Order: sequence, then structure tokens, then C-alpha cells
Amino acid sequence: MADIDFRDLPPFHSTEEILAHPRFPFAREEFVEAMLALYEHKPFLNRLLLEASRTVLLAIIMCLYARYDEADRATWPTLRLVADSMAAHQLASPSRVQDLVMRLVEVGYLEQRAAPHDRRVRILTPTAKMITQDQDFLVSHHVPLQILFPDPGYARIMTRDGAFQLMQRLVSRDLFALGAQILASNPVMMLFQGRDAGIMILIKMIEMAGRANGDGPLEVSYSDLGDRFGVSRTHVRELLEEAEQMGLVRLGKGRGRSVEMTPQLLQAFDRLVADAMSGFDLCYQLALRAA
Repeated sequence: MADIDFRDLPPFHSTEEILAHPRFPFAREEFVEAMLALYEHKPFLNRLLLEASRTVLLAIIMCLYARYDEADRATWPTLRLVADSMAAHQLASPSRVQDLVMRLVEVGYLEQRAAPHDRRVRILTPTAKMITQDQDFLVSHHVPLQILFPDPGYARIMTRDGAFQLMQRLVSRDLFALGAQILASNPVMMLFQGRDAGIMILIKMIEMAGRANGDGPLEVSYSDLGDRFGVSRTHVRELLEEAEQMGLVRLGKGRGRSVEMTPQLLQAFDRLVADAMSGFDLCYQLALRAA
């Protein structure tokens, strides 16, 4: 995990401890499977959620919603507060945030309600659909932690405890800077995180490489990858060509779609997964203490 100065933290598992764990390769594999189960062949969810600014936006909205106090105007989850909270991540302009929020309203993930004490102000309120999606997201990111550290484990998230979900999102509100640092400390991965379904395309290739025991380049179909995650074959091709320019993959020159992921890319993915696991473990321990 990127260095950050927090005081009075409960014990939690560090990035380096997670990477050094003998079962980390298995935990990473299970994380890959959990993410594919959540998003593969679900183009609507991919287009709606799977790009860094959208993923962060949903988490921020859930965190602000968990802290909402009608008596404290500073906590009201308005569009302005969401945009201000997103600014630290440098992933989207205020106008882009507004567009994303309006899209979430259109598809039934968010509602805009008048504030009880000021009818001119609109409060952003997650619907049951968004709360369930957030639970799915949290479970998928705690699966590898549950594998590595089953005692005492992460039952409050794995069993979809709604009250604990909000408590974890509540304490996460104070860790926005940590989330921004994790993203900034993994610049190699930003190519994939910053493209529609980019991270899932990478995760699918990692899953394919695992099934092939990592023997040689992958034979992939750009059309098939695009169909799995709701993007065009051109989008997949341009993503991988840019990754090749950065030295992250090597593409075959013939008519076949040969893709070889470099050690630099695989190591960066492992570190991102471990960083995220460490961050979620910290949030879980803080929520346990608060609960």
C-alpha cells in the first residue's frame, strides 16, 4: 500500500505481507473468477460501471450516503459534494461527474430527492439496485482476503450484512486519500482502468493464461473479448496496441491474434490486487472497531 499518514489504525494486512503469502496466487485466481462471475457477458454493467472514474464514483456515493445526516448540511450527498470528493482522484471533471450521475439516475441506480430542510437542494440517494451492486462489489474484493486470512475471516461482508456494509462505507469516507494514492501508485494499470471494460479485458486474459498454465502467448479473438464485456473489437485492438507501445504486451504480427503479457504487466496487476486487498482489509477492521 502507498505510504499514508493515518493515526490510531487497527492492525491490518499490508501489501507486502499479502504478496508474500504462499496462497496469494490462489487468492488472485479466485479474485479473477469472482470478477468474471460478476461482469462477464453483462455488457450493461460493463458500460455502466467498469472504468476507473465510474467505479470510484459509485464508491464515493455509497460512502457519502452512509455518512448522511439530515441535521448536518455539510454531510448532504449532493452533486456538488460528490464532485468535490471525486476531485482528489483526478479521474473526471465536474461536468463529467454530472453526466455520470445523471446516467445512474436514468438507469435506476440513484434517486434525486429534495432535502427535507431545503427543498431547493437535491440529495443523491442510492436505490436498492445500487446497494445490491455495491454488496456484489465488496464481496468480490473480499473473496481473496477470506482465502488468505479465514480466521477470523470477513463474514460480515461475505454474508452481505447490510448494516455492516454501510458501516464499512462510512469509515471508508475518511480514506478517500488512500484510494487516490493506490490508483496513483499503480500507473501501469491506469491504461486498463481508464478504458471502458479495460480491467476486465485484462482479467479475462489473465484467466486464459492461467488455464493455459502460462505456456506461451495467448490466442485471442478481439471480437470475442469485446462481446464478453460490451465493447467493440476495435476498442479491444486499440487498447492492446497501446499496451504494446507501453511494453506491457507483445502482439503477434500474423493474421492470428497472439497476445503475450509481459512480466511488468503481471507484476503490476499483482501489486494492484494486493494494494486493494490491503485497503479493503483496513476498511473492514475500522468498520469492526466502529461497530
